[in-house]
Amino acid sequence: MATLKITARDSSSAMEEVSKKLGADAYILATKTKEGGVEIEATNDPIEIKKFSEKAKKSFPSLMKRELGNIAQFPTQKKVDLMSPRLAVDPIAGDTVPTNKTDFAELNRSVNKLLDEIRGMYITDSHGLGAEIGQTTAVKLQNAGFDNAVIKRLSPSFYGLNYERGRAAFMKALASTLTQIEKQPSKADITFVTGVSGVGKTNLTSKLAAAKMGELNKKVVLASLDHKNNSFDEALRSHGRMLNVPVLRLTQENLIETLSSTKDKIIVDVSLEASEAVDIIMNAEKFFSDRTFASVVPITGGTNKIFIRSQASIFRALRPCIALTKLDECDISSVEISEFFLNDMKIYFLTGSKSILGGLSKCNTEILSQYLLENC
Repeated sequence: MATLKITARDSSSAMEEVSKKLGADAYILATKTKEGGVEIEATNDPIEIKKFSEKAKKSFPSLMKRELGNIAQFPTQKKVDLMSPRLAVDPIAGDTVPTNKTDFAELNRSVNKLLDEIRGMYITDSHGLGAEIGQTTAVKLQNAGFDNAVIKRLSPSFYGLNYERGRAAFMKALASTLTQIEKQPSKADITFVTGVSGVGKTNLTSKLAAAKMGELNKKVVLASLDHKNNSFDEALRSHGRMLNVPVLRLTQENLIETLSSTKDKIIVDVSLEASEAVDIIMNAEKFFSDRTFASVVPITGGTNKIFIRSQASIFRALRPCIALTKLDECDISSVEISEFFLNDMKIYFLTGSKSILGGLSKCNTEILSQYLLENC
């Protein structure tokens, strides 16, 4: 039984010499690279082998922490408590697997986050972003002004297509998402038109009444909802005379009573402060459980994304339909369309600022996708 050191020109020669001198039971204690060759320390002494095997080994995390000083902490394998309710043993592999729903939910969130990050990555070489990568559909859509989050979420629609086909597919997917309406204003018994002043709210109220009269061939009533001390909207009254329909004046005090006594379809122009209007409309919906309601919020073409975001926040509880107004004066750009998508706002009407009769178009996937292709 012996311990010896063998020096040779390479590890293969050294190992051959070890095998000759110590036999098949040789145990390698250490290997060093020396000038002109390799030195191997080996033994076949059971006592030495036992001493060496009982020495504390440096764990991989410890070695990594020593080598990479910028790494604060490495995960180490935890002892598994087989009695823990959070773990179960796989009957085939014998491994422990998580059984707590929270664990799976967290894993699912992590995977989805990783997928979102991967979809937004650009692959580059050592010279940066190549010309070919710069011409991809995703990059071109981003250059056109669409929000990167919108492009990521709709990326399956254009994956694998060339730019022209991919752009058309993206616009169609975007339009489809923006026109999935939960509450149909054209079928509602009572429709509230609410929003800030100057967006074409009164004109839109009259256009809705004219469109509904043409669709249903029934009588429609116009109404104004405002504080009782404010003067009546003469523009709405003028539209009522032109359409030959009655115009009611509603206040918070007489709203429920007047709506109860009016059985015709009612289009209400709301001139109250936004938060107050939301509360009154929601209370009316709760009271009239047997009647259908819809809320329409007009937003002008060319408005900025901050305004769109604020309108989404204010009127979210009403789940309103959006009417894009004054489109004969300003277009909606990719930036604003992205904001509608990100705030889950649904577009139902497209209209200009001039004509009352025949001046309102219902928005569907085909119409909106064509509009986006032409203007974005």
